[in-house]
Amino acid sequence: MAENETTLGGQELRELTFGWTDYSLFSGLLGISVLIGIYFGCFSKKQDNTTEYLLGGKTMSCFPVSMSLIASHISAVSLLAIPVEVYQYGTQYAVCIFTATISCGLISLIYVPVFYQLQLTSTFEYLEMRFTRPVRLFASFLYSLSLVIYVPLIIYVPALAFSQATAINIYLITPVICIVCIFYTTIGGLKAVVWADTIQMTVTLGSLFAVFILGTIAVGGVFETWRVSEEGGRIIFWNMDPSPFIRNSFWGMSIGMTTTWLSGLGISQVSMQRFLAVPNIREAHKAIAFMGLCMVIMKWVSVFTGLIMYTRYHSCDPISTKIISRSDQLLPYYVLDVAANVPGLPGLFLAGLVSAGLSTMSANLNTVAGTIYEDFIDPWLPDCSNKESRAANIMKGIVVVVGLVCMMLVFVVDRLGDVFRVSLTLHSITSGAMLGIFTLGMIVPWATSKGAITGGLLSMLFMVWIIVGAQVSMAQNKLNYPPLPTSNEDCLNVGVSVNKTTTGTGYSPPSDDDDKPFVLFTISFMYYALVGFVIVMVIGTIVSFIFGANDLRTINRNHFPPIIQRFLPPEKYTDVPMHSIPNTLVSNPEKEKLNS
Repeated sequence: MAENETTLGGQELRELTFGWTDYSLFSGLLGISVLIGIYFGCFSKKQDNTTEYLLGGKTMSCFPVSMSLIASHISAVSLLAIPVEVYQYGTQYAVCIFTATISCGLISLIYVPVFYQLQLTSTFEYLEMRFTRPVRLFASFLYSLSLVIYVPLIIYVPALAFSQATAINIYLITPVICIVCIFYTTIGGLKAVVWADTIQMTVTLGSLFAVFILGTIAVGGVFETWRVSEEGGRIIFWNMDPSPFIRNSFWGMSIGMTTTWLSGLGISQVSMQRFLAVPNIREAHKAIAFMGLCMVIMKWVSVFTGLIMYTRYHSCDPISTKIISRSDQLLPYYVLDVAANVPGLPGLFLAGLVSAGLSTMSANLNTVAGTIYEDFIDPWLPDCSNKESRAANIMKGIVVVVGLVCMMLVFVVDRLGDVFRVSLTLHSITSGAMLGIFTLGMIVPWATSKGAITGGLLSMLFMVWIIVGAQVSMAQNKLNYPPLPTSNEDCLNVGVSVNKTTTGTGYSPPSDDDDKPFVLFTISFMYYALVGFVIVMVIGTIVSFIFGANDLRTINRNHFPPIIQRFLPPEKYTDVPMHSIPNTLVSNPEKEKLNS
């Protein structure tokens, strides 16, 4: 490793360049992913039908499925953004333990029983069965659009970190990462994705815990970290302010974020493909429980990593001193600072970040291929003898096309701001409407297709209006979220004044009333998905009753989870003429009467 040293606040801060060990570890992980795709695509059971390509032949075990679920949700955005969120705004994110508990409970209680009972290749097929085909197409379009918007952000974050550590231009490393992911996802199908996710997640966990331990030792231990963080006002957990206008609170995390997690895990095609890849629903429930536990552990490690970073830089902030150009670079900078003397660890850590991006991208590519084929292509194709093989080949082509589109959009993402806020904002454009449509169908038996489409459209339009309004207000400096106070008092040879004025975690409105943004634009981004969800549930139910609610005796009970089925009335059966009933099913007195 080559290092350029600078003295700052009594510490040696190194600008690290990868050595051969780091490059070897990084390249090795990408090579393993490629080999997994080659094995499952060429030497294992061929991925020549939809069951094999999308569901792994329904023979996957609980462990790799759970690891794949975690890898799909714990992206590089989470690994980089959560520590920076804690560094700047405190530990309110630690409330995710309640978020995970509520989310996994609702997934097991409402969504998984329905999808597993129906055994559908596409979750959107449920909407056609429950409502009509237009509802399915509307939801499929929203979902595909959301993935195309979100995946570039997933790839951009690890590419940015790698570019910073190696001085390789981001425009060069991004295509390499994307092409590797497209390759093993295309030829290997779900099995390749799941097993690559498992290996990549193991690397990610190992590197994350290694940096966590090294950082804890470097700042003097857990108790010292807690003491400094508490003095700096970073220990925040029970902020019970019910206002939806403050940036984050207990309610924003436990309720607002729950809807975000439900949309990403409960109704997501990514998750359901993996839940249905296990042999029975008991294994699916075990996978959900294991997923929730591991997610909480990983996110808490990320939260404490943020506290460790604050402890190390509490008296000399790299962000305000312009040592790093943007806050999202803080974690890679910290790793280069703490782990530079451990051979290979920076490379291993960045390999973990890239792995997390690969995991999320591969899961989404595999999923969007199935969604586009099932909903927009298959209905227009004629039947043929090799339909399954044709479907697998078309889906592989879709993976390539969508992957290349996402790769090009990465170069637009680097103009965005705070990754934590932007990721939730982009996700919320469609997530609330999506979750609302599925939940409306599963827990409101009276709901109709008119209600679902009306509620979904209004929800999406309303959220676009709020999100665009908020972004414009931020661009005009009418709306901002100042971080908690930091200090530069121990910095040496840095011509930056000490930052002692930033306060609060709520938004900071301008003093001039004329410059204040519209009140709805100031709603915290933590509640965006919840707002969209509530709009669908309320509007969808009202519209359904206005235009004629369903007769509960004529609906299919399999479209609802067991907790709803128990309250439904007996199904209404159509009267059948007696002459159409076989004699063997008629009692003797009735048979004699018929014979006479």
